[in-house]
Amino acid sequence: MFRVYYFRSAPDFFQLLSFIVFLIFLISISVPAFGAMVLYTYSQDVSPKYMFVGKELSGLCHDILVELNKELQSQGVEIRYKAKDLKSIEEIRKALENNEIQIFIGHGHSIEVEKKINFVKLPLYASKQMFIVEVNTKDKIFEKAVVRIGAIAGRVPSQNIPQISRKQEVVFYKNLDELYKALEKKEIDAAYAIGLTLGYLVNQSKGKYVPLNLTDSKFYHYIVLSKNVSQEIGLKVESGLRSLHSKGIIERLIKKYNLQQYVLPGNVVEILLVDWKPYEWYDTKKGDWVGIDVDVVKAVFQKIGCKPVFLTFPWQRCLEYMKVQAYDATMSVLFTQERAEFLTYTSEPLSSGKAVLFKLKSSKINLQTLESIPENTRCGYCDGYGYPEWFWKANFKKISLTTDEVGFRLLKDGKIDIFISNLLVGKHLARELNMEVDWSPAYGGIQYYYIAFSKNYRGNVLADVFSQELKQFKKTKEYLEILKRYAISYDELWK
Repeated sequence: MFRVYYFRSAPDFFQLLSFIVFLIFLISISVPAFGAMVLYTYSQDVSPKYMFVGKELSGLCHDILVELNKELQSQGVEIRYKAKDLKSIEEIRKALENNEIQIFIGHGHSIEVEKKINFVKLPLYASKQMFIVEVNTKDKIFEKAVVRIGAIAGRVPSQNIPQISRKQEVVFYKNLDELYKALEKKEIDAAYAIGLTLGYLVNQSKGKYVPLNLTDSKFYHYIVLSKNVSQEIGLKVESGLRSLHSKGIIERLIKKYNLQQYVLPGNVVEILLVDWKPYEWYDTKKGDWVGIDVDVVKAVFQKIGCKPVFLTFPWQRCLEYMKVQAYDATMSVLFTQERAEFLTYTSEPLSSGKAVLFKLKSSKINLQTLESIPENTRCGYCDGYGYPEWFWKANFKKISLTTDEVGFRLLKDGKIDIFISNLLVGKHLARELNMEVDWSPAYGGIQYYYIAFSKNYRGNVLADVFSQELKQFKKTKEYLEILKRYAISYDELWK
């Protein structure tokens, strides 16, 4: 039997309908959509990653969480705090290992930690390790007989802290608060930690503290996930983070906390290079780096969602910076076993070339064979560059110089007799310096040049992704157009 109820009046019906609509609305904003995956997290007791402003939780990583949730909403994923209180990183790691929480935003990478929790491959941001001191001691600290340095226990071994004095003592503290108090009480001369936190302290100190101008190791913070979280969910989280980077949201949040001097978005790749036409050089008219290799690197990084930033130093210093992992990559480099100790090479070469010996056209030196070159011949080469084995075995005199351009100028002035250089580079320099030159055969054949990354988790990921994309890119019309732009054919570069 069915019962039919009638409303006494139209207003009663619409009043009930309005209540039902309102109830549905309340439910929709109170709980996630049907089937949504909730990932629980904690906030960390480190400013400016997480911090309370009044009673409201704030901070760089908290704001990233808020923005990431907007991206994940359409993917049926939501991140929620399991508790409001701030936790230590040890408590957070333990909670992730026990699946008490499933996600955390802002964890540094280590091989040991990676065994217990999963890292999203794309970093949130990067920051260098740094020292800060009181402003009135900045110029005196290097003169002190003994410098006391404060650092966080378990974060960095004392032997890895850069030497800023002939004798220094390292004092370890449990957390940043203890480190800050020790600096305030003058129990230590300098504090050493990641620029994200110390840079924030410098900003808050209103001129009391300043950083020391030293270049140190670059560290990355990531989103980490419990081992129980599926690969599908992990990819959704990574896709959401990638979207935040592409929209410039991470960069905007870094600026919100006035940290741009100390922190870079995780999609920025800092690359070291030198003037080396036609592969790479700084075009003063364009105000930008150009060249065969530069244009290829720009195109490939654009396809994988990264922003290359090019920086130049003397070549030997570029290598030294890469040894301490101060930057992400260097480019147009030869593979050597020595460099492989601190660089992660791509499997796909970026370009190639031939190492030859140049002489003035008026010179009577016979370059057809190595044996025909007299032992008293003065041959210039660039310090720190990679050269084939035949060069080092040759009997002529070898003179270390700083750059190819210096070598060609000395060759022009008769201060050296021959100079070893890449064939394309040498021909470019000869034209620019209005020199008439001849060159030897390529005794060792073709050489391959690579982009090589820091030997760390970030570098390994970039090397793998870049290799795959570069291999495909070299098959495209866009790649041939780059070569054409510099009046170089495919065969000329690769055969």
